[in-house]
Amino acid sequence: MKVILRDAEKCGFTVHPFSGYIESFKQKSSDRIIHVLTPEEISRIKKTEQSGQGILRYQESYKWLLIGLSIGQRVSDLLNLRPSNIRKASFGLYIDITQQKTKKAVTVGVVDPRVIEILEHEFPKEVSQVQFNKEIKAICKLAGIKEKVSGYKNNPKTKRKELKVAPKYEFVTSHIMRRSFATNYYGKIETPLLMNIT
Repeated sequence: MKVILRDAEKCGFTVHPFSGYIESFKQKSSDRIIHVLTPEEISRIKKTEQSGQGILRYQESYKWLLIGLSIGQRVSDLLNLRPSNIRKASFGLYIDITQQKTKKAVTVGVVDPRVIEILEHEFPKEVSQVQFNKEIKAICKLAGIKEKVSGYKNNPKTKRKELKVAPKYEFVTSHIMRRSFATNYYGKIETPLLMNIT
């Protein structure tokens, strides 16, 4: 409603002066619960591939998940990566991205040997964001990321978010890659560089 009224005002229509005071229903940042995958949990995800715990069903999403945890980009930018975005240098592998949301050009160095192998020899096939979000929950469940944590889940009856305690894998969404990247690399690489990447 606020956006429509603001647009109407820009187009020269008269809007009620109180329209600027309409409260939005955004969740307060102090109420948010942020989940990240720790380095130990990421290691457990990688071990599911070696143990063959049914990960083959989710092979493409599994590869995208590992790449995402290594580069810290939004899911829209991650799933749009192509082999042409990869640049080899004598001292490493780089991914060049123009972020969709900010239109900013970003270069991210890849250091994880498994991710380098995926990018060079096993580049993943396309998956939709919906499929990816579903499958990364299943991957984390297979990896045993089941500790009970608090978080917000949609109640299908009320169609509202409610605070619940459930296994951590249930709260895993694509944004966890970005948050995990920022959390796991904070203090390990220079903060301005981390900010530039994310």
